Amino acid sequence: MAKFQLIKARQHGERVAAEKGYVAFPIDPFAIAESEGILIVAKPAEIRGVSGGIIFDEDFPSIFYATDIESEGFQRFTVAHELGHYFLDGHPEEILKSNKMHVSRAGFRQGESSIELEADHFASGLLMPTHLVKQSLTGGVIGLAGIEELAELAHCSLTAAAIRAAECSPYPMAIVVSQGNDVSYCFMSEGFKELARPLAFLRKGSALPLSATRNFNENPDNVRYGKRQTVETTLADWFDGPSHIRLDEEIVGLGSFGFTLTVFSSDVLAEDPDDGEADEEARLIESYTPRFAYGR
Repeated sequence: MAKFQLIKARQHGERVAAEKGYVAFPIDPFAIAESEGILIVAKPAEIRGVSGGIIFDEDFPSIFYATDIESEGFQRFTVAHELGHYFLDGHPEEILKSNKMHVSRAGFRQGESSIELEADHFASGLLMPTHLVKQSLTGGVIGLAGIEELAELAHCSLTAAAIRAAECSPYPMAIVVSQGNDVSYCFMSEGFKELARPLAFLRKGSALPLSATRNFNENPDNVRYGKRQTVETTLADWFDGPSHIRLDEEIVGLGSFGFTLTVFSSDVLAEDPDDGEADEEARLIESYTPRFAYGR
């Protein structure tokens, strides 16, 4: 789907957070749902299979979320995702075409339907608005440690914080989430993309390069028990860039989720050359604003 639609969805989430009076972390999706008269129900832990769902029942919608994964950040993101289906233009109508109830698997799973991806981006904007993320990252520690600080401030999962950090980072950063030998998804900051052109983009389903991350994933216990490893790598090893650009490859297993997060950064690299003023998002907004009408 068009990248601009995802940016619009994220910005809509940011607007809702602002309209509800949030000016600092953390942003509470449960309180936002309550302010809209939405009933929140915790799904019993023995019921597995979906992360959550929303039911449109006349004037009293309700949201349910999974508890079998004992992660506050995951549960908060799930509720925020379902709020995306409530707030985003066209989502209630799309859901009501077939059923009053819609179930979701929140969490940036590439290849899903457009409304699922839009709801994910709405959730990321709602829980981690751009200006608050940049405040957290600017002047702080870089790499995985900075992502962990953001996750703690925002009460979000490490994965969600990593994605937003890569999107908003004032310095070059990339993150890769993988499972086994395969890439699940990859996000790069604008500064990272400017390190060399063109850079190879790691797409869903592509094989991990021969690397410490690939070796790490060969032992399931590394992932299951959240083990960590940091090595030095180069832009050439992962992204077909120059070999003289060296990066930290910080690896952490994500436990019961079954995935691995790898963060690429370096404290010796210059800050983002775009400096937040002429980045891709600004160009998209300028280009598309005359043609699109923003929703509520």
